Amino acid sequence: MDIEKMRKWLEITNEHKPSDFWTNVLKRKSPEEFFSLQKNTLIYDIYQDEQYTFVIVELPGVYEEELTLRLLSRTRLHIKGNITPLFPKDMGICQNRYYGEIDETIDLPEPAEPHLLQAQCVNGLLHISYPRLMEHIPFQKKI
Repeated sequence: MDIEKMRKWLEITNEHKPSDFWTNVLKRKSPEEFFSLQKNTLIYDIYQDEQYTFVIVELPGVYEEELTLRLLSRTRLHIKGNITPLFPKDMGICQNRYYGEIDETIDLPEPAEPHLLQAQCVNGLLHISYPRLMEHIPFQKKI
């Protein structure tokens, strides 16, 4: 990445529309961090059938006993853990996967009760499920 080109682009955009937007953004992160391939953002999918909500989270290299799941509210699931590399960092030639601490919150599509959450790790995937609460499922009349 060419920092000088980025600065020039910022100067040009600020000439036409003065704003502190980019200045404030770049105070929080360097330009390299925006374009880095390594992110500690969880990759997940959410599915529903008539009775359950399912959340599938990619967590390769995470040991189940080092993982913490907690509902911050009935619709916000907090996941905390650590992705451990298989080899020492100095052995790496190419590393595209993120290693380190995970501390993320997933917004759930419907409320959950903590005692009804079920979770297990299988083949690098965290499977979370909970029953859908009937009061939040839209009524559908069957004919």
